[in-house]
Amino acid sequence: MSKFQNERGVTLLEVLAVTVIATIVSIVLMSILTNSKTTSDKQMKSTIQLSDTTYILKVVTKDTRKSTEIHKKALDEYTEYTLINNQNNKKYTYVYHQKDQTITRNDEMIAANVLDFNIEDKRSYVIIDITTPNSKPFSSTIYFRGGS
Repeated sequence: MSKFQNERGVTLLEVLAVTVIATIVSIVLMSILTNSKTTSDKQMKSTIQLSDTTYILKVVTKDTRKSTEIHKKALDEYTEYTLINNQNNKKYTYVYHQKDQTITRNDEMIAANVLDFNIEDKRSYVIIDITTPNSKPFSSTIYFRGGS
């Protein structure tokens, strides 16, 4: 029996305690990583939507400033906006498809996942409204110098 008194070892209770502590630490770390990934994904989606909306507003604003007339044709399936520049006979046609939630410019798609799109001509200014899937409305007002 004297032979076993000097030997040191790890008891089963110590092994269980280390295992429980390691499990708790790994669960906390996994929770932090999962929440970080979820937050990152949400912010990335929001940033992409903001970037897309900014691009749409930039393109429509540029074409609107060049235009002298704006015509709107609203149907059940889509709304068509025709921006006409009488000075150089250019025409820009924007079509918002409600069902597909897309916007095309001269038959080329420039945006997807748009809940609402509207161009409203008020003679001396134009209001452009866009609503994104997270229900964030964006609006731009373009004032014309000297009136139309």
